[in-house]
Amino acid sequence: MKKVVLVVTLLLTVFTLTACDNVCVGPECYGGGESGGSATAETDFMVPFTHINGHGEETDKYGYILYEFEVRDYVKYQITYLSCTCRPADFNYWQVMFIEVNKFTNDIRKISFGYDDETSDHPYTAGMWGDSDPTPTGMTLEDFETEFIPWLVGKSPEDLAGIQVFTNEPYYGITNDTTIDQQDLIDDYAGSSVSTNNMIRIVKALMEYHTENYS
Repeated sequence: MKKVVLVVTLLLTVFTLTACDNVCVGPECYGGGESGGSATAETDFMVPFTHINGHGEETDKYGYILYEFEVRDYVKYQITYLSCTCRPADFNYWQVMFIEVNKFTNDIRKISFGYDDETSDHPYTAGMWGDSDPTPTGMTLEDFETEFIPWLVGKSPEDLAGIQVFTNEPYYGITNDTTIDQQDLIDDYAGSSVSTNNMIRIVKALMEYHTENYS
C-alpha cells in the first residue's frame, strides 16, 4: 500500500511540474512585446520620477511597472507609485494605475484605477486607488475619473512638457513653463494637489519610458 501511495504521489508531482512548465514567475516575466517579452535586469521596470508632497518638498522616487503588453497600436501598462507621503505610515498605500499609451503618437489612450475595459464581457480590475477617497477637500475617486483623468487623456509628452504642478500660480516656488487652460478644474482640485501633481509626474515619467522603447 505504501508503494502505491508513493507511486501516486510521484506521478502527481511530475504532472504538476509538467503543467507548470509554461508558468513564468518573477521580474524576468514582465516586459513589452506581444509574446510577453523579457528584460535584462529588474531595474528595467523602475521608472524614476520626482515626487512632490503637499508642502512643495520634492523627493526622488521610483514607480514600478508591473505589467507591460504591446498590441498593434498601443501599449498597456500597470504602474504602481506612492502618491501621498504625508499620512501616517500605515496609510501610505501604493496605488496602481492602468494606462494605455499610443505607439505612434505617444499620447495617453486611457487611464484607470479600476477596470481595464468597462465595456468588456469580462472586465479585469487592473488598477487600484491607494489615495484618500475622498481627499481632504472632498474630491472622490469618481470625481477624478469623470473630471481630472479626462483632462489627462489625449495628452502627449509635448502637451505636458512644461507642466510640473496642476496650477497656474507658483506652488511653493515651483512654476510651470506653460499655462493650463483649465482654471475652473484647477480651482476644484486645489486642495488635492498631492493626487493631481504626482499623477501628472508619474504619467510624464512613464511616457518618457514609452517613447524610448516604442518610438
